[in-house]
Amino acid sequence: MGLLHRLFSRNAAAIWQAETRLLHRLGYARPPHAVQWISTSMCDLKCPHCYSHAGKRQPGELTAEEACRLLVDELVALDRPNFVIAGGEALLRRDFESIVAHVAARGVPWALHTHGGRVEPLLPVFERYPPVMVAVSLDGPRDYHDRFRGRPGSFDGAVRAIRALKRLGCPEVVAGTTITRDNADRLADMIPTILDSGADSWGLHLVTPEGRAGRHRDALLATPAQLRRAAALVRRLRGRVHVECDNEWGSAGADDCFYRDQPFLCGAGRFVCVVSATGEVMPCTTTDPAESQGNIRDRRLRDIWAQGFAEFRTPGHARRSDGLDCWLQTRNQHSCRGPAFFSDPLLPDHSNLSAMPGGLVTLRAEVGR
Repeated sequence: MGLLHRLFSRNAAAIWQAETRLLHRLGYARPPHAVQWISTSMCDLKCPHCYSHAGKRQPGELTAEEACRLLVDELVALDRPNFVIAGGEALLRRDFESIVAHVAARGVPWALHTHGGRVEPLLPVFERYPPVMVAVSLDGPRDYHDRFRGRPGSFDGAVRAIRALKRLGCPEVVAGTTITRDNADRLADMIPTILDSGADSWGLHLVTPEGRAGRHRDALLATPAQLRRAAALVRRLRGRVHVECDNEWGSAGADDCFYRDQPFLCGAGRFVCVVSATGEVMPCTTTDPAESQGNIRDRRLRDIWAQGFAEFRTPGHARRSDGLDCWLQTRNQHSCRGPAFFSDPLLPDHSNLSAMPGGLVTLRAEVGR
């Protein structure tokens, strides 16, 4: 069975896409595996890589009653997928406890994305309503992290949050690092911190040039050479540290096992979706309102999921139907798949991916052979 599983896993993305397209043609859709809720635009940090413009609360954000009735209760009808609460900084919501209490009462497994600075005062909440996973942002060594996040002490707060959650018995605590041009070549310096923090795994994200990050695109985006070096580091580390390239990287093809635990398939609109702070249902964490498939204040989430996202579930659309690359990155002309996993290490470096003259087209053609 082990060999059969390995052989199946190599083709899992293609099999999943074929089944999804067949079900869509027949008028069916699998329940989602996970639904993320951008619970608020509030944040007490103003990080330059933020995919939104987090800071102040957005007008019209879902109330706790709406979140429980229109979102959490709908997840029960959708076979209780993992419910991921994010922000902004979700822990700034004063009604956070009442919401996760309802989540727990409905038997929905929940997870959290947080910068960590607000975790310690809320440890009793985490103890009463245990999450299945918490991801805490940790973007570099102390000096870099505090400077990048714009607040002294934010690094120590994140590390304390990871340790406290592990003491509490949280099944999985992930240290999440967003790779930028400034920290890409300092990842190796973080290894002692990651190991000492007690985190179960280390997830390496890439900047998505939307929101505030879109204004700092050239300064933030890692270069092709940095992407290659970071991917090579992951490949070397995986035998000793549970580290993964997250979705923004796209697929490494047959080599995916060297970079992540499961073969990559872009989940946007296929097996995940994101609900915005104001109730818009998105394929993933884009902030473009034109991508909304509907609002849960107007239609049931189960209906939006079943009837929406057609271009992600059928062939023919250049970006949406390509499950082997990150749609969020390709829609921003920032595919990282080719430079990270398939490019020639002797290629000259450039300040950004779009500056590669014909490079991405050539690389993607090679990958598709």
